Amino acid sequence: MSDKIRQPRRTAAQRIVSPHEDANNAVIMQRAEEFNRQLPTPFKNIRYLVVALTHSSFASEHRGYVSNEKLEFVGDGIVNFVVAELVFLEFPDAHEGDLSKMRAALVKEQGIYERALELGLDRYLLLGKGEDRMRDERKPAILADGFEALVAALYFDRGMQAAANLVRSVFRKAVEDLRNVGVLDHKTALQEETQRIVHTLPSYETQVQHAGDGATVFTSLVYIGKVLYGEGQGSSKKKAEEDAAKAGLEAFVAEHPRRTEPSP
Repeated sequence: MSDKIRQPRRTAAQRIVSPHEDANNAVIMQRAEEFNRQLPTPFKNIRYLVVALTHSSFASEHRGYVSNEKLEFVGDGIVNFVVAELVFLEFPDAHEGDLSKMRAALVKEQGIYERALELGLDRYLLLGKGEDRMRDERKPAILADGFEALVAALYFDRGMQAAANLVRSVFRKAVEDLRNVGVLDHKTALQEETQRIVHTLPSYETQVQHAGDGATVFTSLVYIGKVLYGEGQGSSKKKAEEDAAKAGLEAFVAEHPRRTEPSP
């Protein structure tokens, strides 16, 4: 019964993304096999990997090759879902706003591009002559799209578990590293902390001073309720408020430390 249900979905997917049998250039297949051996979750059907590596510019110049463009669409959804799960499990005490910002920082073009470089994807993508000349200029976008196509191709080849395992293995360290970098700007972080703990938004008072040399200095004070928590300066109102928020956040967190749940 289950086979009868699954078969139409697999057939429909294959009609869209399956590689053609005549796309069998020996050098390209050899390169794909080489890349496959390096992947943490390898392909069973190497032809799916060839499709994932085939940029639209290459497909338009070589008869029989299928572009990876439609794979990008599926891969984007899988990457977002699996990274969201990773962040959710790594930061069980974070609230939804923080989780969303962390996921966004990881799956933006630059983040996926860096993961693709770690895999060595840039050495194996198939580009047309025109696109190859622009490789350096468009490299982040090309590699980010290529990584999403790679994930989708693995999904169609081996299923969701294999695709998810690839994403987890590639993104796990980047997720763990979020503990050591500031993902949120200080104004947002302070706002979320005050809402969570005292259900109040911080307020800012900013003054402008004009120096004798023509420079403008902004001084900002941040209050939580009626209590002054921080002061900052900057060359613009935005920078002064961000500086004040940083000082205010440090003071507020020191005054309201997060509770640590006892170990079971």
